[in-house]
Amino acid sequence: MKRALLIALLIVVVGSTAAIAMLKARRPPLPRYGAVPAFALTDSAGKPFGSSDLDGRPYVIDFIFTTCPEICPRMTEEMSKLQTWIVNRGLDNRVRLISVSIDPDRDTPDKLRTYAHQFHARPGTWTFVTGSQKTIEDAVVKGFKIAVSREKDDSEDSFAIVHGTKFVLVDAKREIRGYYDSADGESLARLRGDVTTLAEGGE
Repeated sequence: MKRALLIALLIVVVGSTAAIAMLKARRPPLPRYGAVPAFALTDSAGKPFGSSDLDGRPYVIDFIFTTCPEICPRMTEEMSKLQTWIVNRGLDNRVRLISVSIDPDRDTPDKLRTYAHQFHARPGTWTFVTGSQKTIEDAVVKGFKIAVSREKDDSEDSFAIVHGTKFVLVDAKREIRGYYDSADGESLARLRGDVTTLAEGGE
């Protein structure tokens, strides 16, 4: 009797493993939205940081600025949650998170370092970067295909920065594999699943 139960249990385990393997095999590959050109920026420690520092690992990137009153703090909080999720699943050595300031005139490395600390960014997992205005705009608009513009603020002698709010997933070969609405729970859940796929070597 015990032998029969053991055999039945083994059949269930083997069958379940095979079913999971088949489901993974049938999962369609993530879409491809084009390659990201090489870029060279500066991290919050004042050190050079560029695309070559990310080669070989997938990463999630967003575009923010520290004086943004509402949207950027929400986006950064969501990125912080994603960092916690990655760390809890032991993926922090396989996935990177990047936040690029689109206001380099005000977001110095020191200011970015303070901002990163506020959101508990882990060195080596989540990096905040800045650079020249032209370099950033070329990388954001031409490379990651995220809209950025500066609009005259009539109430003050200044400009309002308007920018996209999506997270972008890039694979280990610098190819964009997804865009995710940072304000939508379902989209963020899909991002977590896609990050896992790429971190585990899937397509």
